[in-house]
Amino acid sequence: MRQILFRSAFWTLILMFCTSFAMAEELLILSYNVRNGRGLKAPDVDLERPAGVIRDLAPDIAGIQELDQNSVRSGKRDIPQELGKAVGMKAFFAPAIDFQGGKYGVATLAKTEPLRTYGVPLPGKEERRVLQVSEFETFVFFNTHLSLTEADRMESASIIEAEARKFTKPVFLCGDFNAMPDSKVMQAFFKNWDRLSPEAFTFPAN
Repeated sequence: MRQILFRSAFWTLILMFCTSFAMAEELLILSYNVRNGRGLKAPDVDLERPAGVIRDLAPDIAGIQELDQNSVRSGKRDIPQELGKAVGMKAFFAPAIDFQGGKYGVATLAKTEPLRTYGVPLPGKEERRVLQVSEFETFVFFNTHLSLTEADRMESASIIEAEARKFTKPVFLCGDFNAMPDSKVMQAFFKNWDRLSPEAFTFPAN
């Protein structure tokens, strides 16, 4: 029987893979597409705004999407590490693509070191995508940003579920799915994943 004490804060969506493993700790999980620190109207990288949101919510772990690492666009800055330092959390980056002399991908911010963290390649017609896997003592955390193409998203859903089945611990999945709640890919996820966050749009944010 699953016994979970869980609080969720969200900007995108948080799911948990169905498992019989009992978990009695409380986690505050945040999923946040920060657009590399650029606001909807601000062209320059400004990490204080997303850092302020993260500090206010004070999550135990956060999945962050759309981040540059050492790219020309961002002034060769290591944005994941800067963001982690700004909020007092450890940052772990998973690149999806090479970009302007650096990398572009997703990152996990955590209060504690994972046992291991790695990236699983996902398809993307417009650009390759990645699933970041971070294994902790009592749970596993997945973070991703799916393709704009439906066929890629459906293939990604199968890859993500296959990866989740490798673990006996609870698996939490968060990210920007680029999909509506009634879409084929979300219905595929909902067959074997429990939704832990309410419905809301990543874009438009209002």
